[in-house]
Amino acid sequence: MDAWTLIRFLHVVALAFFVGGQLVLVVAVVPAVRRHGNEQAMRAVARGFGIGSLVAIAVLAGTGSAMASHLARWQDSLLQVKLMLVVLVGVLIAFHIVSPGNRAISVLVFLVSLAIVWLGVELTH
Repeated sequence: MDAWTLIRFLHVVALAFFVGGQLVLVVAVVPAVRRHGNEQAMRAVARGFGIGSLVAIAVLAGTGSAMASHLARWQDSLLQVKLMLVVLVGVLIAFHIVSPGNRAISVLVFLVSLAIVWLGVELTH
């Protein structure tokens, strides 16, 4: 196994954690917690996912930058759009931290994250 295979692997695992975790929260955790009214449990889940997400985002930034440099993709317009959406997700996450109960922000983070994944898949061609 070469280093670039490991870098791509780490990128995909971090992506799976971040976006997959959002999907699990949206589909299963949040509805169940709201149905049973356990806000303490929701805060604990959000805190744990938040810490894991910070690690995942750091791994995504590091591995993504390394791959963009290695593949000389920094001038690629698709990558530029993806990076703008990454910044948008960062801003939305900051708003979500300030206003954690705002469902619209949560949905936007999830939808923009899916768009980032789509662009990432497009960049692999």
